[in-house]
Amino acid sequence: MSLIDFINRFPDEASCKTAFKAYRDKEGVICRNCGSTTHYWLSTVEQYKCKTCGTRTTLRSGTALENTKLSYRYWFIAIHLVTATKKTFSALELQRQLGHKRYEPIWLMMHKIRSIMGKRDSRYQLEESLEIDDAFFKTVSQVENDPITGNKPAQKCGRGSQQHSAVLVMIESKPVEKLKKHKKSKKCGHLKMIVMEDLTAKSINQQVADKVNPQSNVTTDGYRSYSKLKEVIGIHKSEIVLPHEVNKVLPWVHTAISNAKRNLLGIHHMIGKEYLQNYLNEYCYKLNRRYFGQGIFERLLIASVSDTWYDKKSSLVYTHG
Repeated sequence: MSLIDFINRFPDEASCKTAFKAYRDKEGVICRNCGSTTHYWLSTVEQYKCKTCGTRTTLRSGTALENTKLSYRYWFIAIHLVTATKKTFSALELQRQLGHKRYEPIWLMMHKIRSIMGKRDSRYQLEESLEIDDAFFKTVSQVENDPITGNKPAQKCGRGSQQHSAVLVMIESKPVEKLKKHKKSKKCGHLKMIVMEDLTAKSINQQVADKVNPQSNVTTDGYRSYSKLKEVIGIHKSEIVLPHEVNKVLPWVHTAISNAKRNLLGIHHMIGKEYLQNYLNEYCYKLNRRYFGQGIFERLLIASVSDTWYDKKSSLVYTHG
């Protein structure tokens, strides 16, 4: 959706609120008391009333807008900017564009949107031919001083460094029958990126078993933690990948990793380790829906009004950007 089309469709707060209610009516409201899905709309107080038990539900309750005082139009603008741009917007830039006084509510809104993206993508499994590899993204973590010396502990290098977070990257990569000049030998499909505590065979197998169809065909490099993938996957092909053969053996997984790193470093500069998954959720969500056109705005808005998006155990609290 172009900026002009968005302004014409949602010119004010009232139009955004009306559209939000229409999307929520379409998705349906679930009573938190009895689980009923049949409700009356009380226009005088702008609440839903359960036909079974009489429990009232506000328009925002159970959606991404629950427990927030930001206007409906703020949310619509944020969703539009996130979905309309190929890259993304930082919370600080969005705060400037909205003219809002406080940074923290805007930051929280953006992370809620990214969390919604991750929950939507978690519904789907990758299938057929895949490429799997690991990557290390630069992050910032709060390191406490040593209680004895009073100094910060020495920083490790390479794998296990406190300045990097391990990420498992899985992408659908189907062979192309008719190759075009200067094109890759495979076609890119859907992508998943999962922040990992470690890259042991056990941890990788758990994620692959959950995120990948067991009948899929997986290609990896020769890293030893991939040696047990045959326990959870149909066909596993492990190859020692030389630098000049990367574009032939694993053409898309390395492209996805490098593009994600450039995107994050260029926009956000410094990312907290505990928030990296949300930023990767946004990158994967937009890449997986790159052919949706302006329909991606509506898809994300529908996900925002759904009663099932929110997990009480993983609520976000602002600490740093």
